[in-house]
Amino acid sequence: MLRRSFLSLLPVALACALTGCSLSGEQTRPDAPAYATHHAAPVVRQKGKGAQWIQFTPHTVGALYSAMALGPDGNVWFIDEDADRLARISTSGAIKEFSFESVAGGSGVSMTVGADKDFYIGDESSSIIRVSVKGQVQAFPIPSGDGTSIDGMALGSDGNVWFAEFNHIGKITPSGKITEFAYPPGYSTNQYGGVTTGSDGNIWFAESSNNAIGRVVPSTGKITMFPIPVSSCTPAPVVLGNDKNVWFVCLSDGPLLGNITPKGKVATFAIGGAFSSNETEQFCARGPDGEPWCASGNDGTVFRIDTTSHTVTTFTPPLGSGARPDAVAPGSDGNLWVDSVGGDLDVLVTNPMTVTPTKLSFSSPGQKKTVSVSEAGASSWRAKSSNTAVATVVQGGSDASFDVTSVGKGRCKITISDSVGNSVAVGVTVK
Repeated sequence: MLRRSFLSLLPVALACALTGCSLSGEQTRPDAPAYATHHAAPVVRQKGKGAQWIQFTPHTVGALYSAMALGPDGNVWFIDEDADRLARISTSGAIKEFSFESVAGGSGVSMTVGADKDFYIGDESSSIIRVSVKGQVQAFPIPSGDGTSIDGMALGSDGNVWFAEFNHIGKITPSGKITEFAYPPGYSTNQYGGVTTGSDGNIWFAESSNNAIGRVVPSTGKITMFPIPVSSCTPAPVVLGNDKNVWFVCLSDGPLLGNITPKGKVATFAIGGAFSSNETEQFCARGPDGEPWCASGNDGTVFRIDTTSHTVTTFTPPLGSGARPDAVAPGSDGNLWVDSVGGDLDVLVTNPMTVTPTKLSFSSPGQKKTVSVSEAGASSWRAKSSNTAVATVVQGGSDASFDVTSVGKGRCKITISDSVGNSVAVGVTVK
């Protein structure tokens, strides 16, 4: 497995000899075979106790997942790395995979969606792979033969996909033309080159081996480097935040994040998750709220950066034994999707419906107690008793409250639900 390691890069001529590049520099194959669709439950909605996490165990060929992206079809797509496949998962958990094995030169570890609505994949080799939502696969050799970095691909403001290489920053047009721009003297061997588009319309990238953040003007390819004033950083993922600055994560033993303004001013903050080895270098993305979210492989968490207060909030997904979070992506459902090394895929419900209390106990029939509900963006809810011979429920004194009345001995559930399918069950006991 080539992931998280330096590559022995093959010349373009050898790559073409082995894979059959056409004269146009394009490798193509018919639609890849689609594997069986498996349906998992539940749909990505809160169930039962209003849990903030929903977990899927996708039936994929492999169990080592990497880069994720929200697709143009509204589904979340992720790389099934060891199997050289691109997987699609719907909000109901239905899985379908498309193989790009015939053109893979390494491990697929970076991905973005282009202006043409296709997926662009970097696999630590000297080509860029493109996969359509229907599974058509193409590969475009990098002219210099340089290898792609682990962390870096992003759609640029110019409509091209930009990607980091070991010794260049490159771009690929929707027609498949690749142009490369060499790093300035003194900058090279960029293994963890995260890439993003800044609020200024420029391309920003991490230069991990030389502890700097770079800026590229898309129209000219002019590169400016900004050294990070902390020698132990080793920047990797870069993400645009709501504060209009680009945020980066350091591969350091201690939690260390930083940001850079559009004018190039760099600051660092001792907050966030720990990325203390290249094996647990995970990915970050702009979340559904516009802030940077990261998977922290060292401690098995996901964290959100508040770019205003410079603080982080940590969430712990219900990972299986031996699994760790690897990448994050916003879903069309407004939630945060997290894949893992280990075969789990977890969804963080970012706006859970909260019901208080979730258990009611009555000493006798004829008593009444109130249940309250809160959910940002919602103003009305429904409530239903599973057994009206035990307890009934009616609207309370406000839209956000319900009155539960005990009727007879026994147990039942009062289920409170909203208009999009979220529900919380309140356990009722009448003695």
